[in-house]
Amino acid sequence: MNFCHSKQRAEERYAIEHFNPIDVLKEIWANRCELIKSDQDKYSHVFLVRYNNKYIRVVTDYDVKYIKTVLPLKDDFNLINKLIQKLNNKDLLVA
Repeated sequence: MNFCHSKQRAEERYAIEHFNPIDVLKEIWANRCELIKSDQDKYSHVFLVRYNNKYIRVVTDYDVKYIKTVLPLKDDFNLINKLIQKLNNKDLLVA
């Protein structure tokens, strides 16, 4: 059910076609994302993730086992720059 909701929300509201929650979770598990917020009261994390050349905010459960929902990106260029820098450093380490 959670995967259906996140997929529907991503595709209908934010024009992210063929959204695959598993691919996003793999990006998070591989630490190719930026943690924006941890909320113990709501039992969730919010991550900034690059998915299909778009930057999206993804809300997961606290254990990062499934995606609760997808949110649009706010104009926070500092976070985007942090994520780009992190991804560039990972690419340099692999090379």
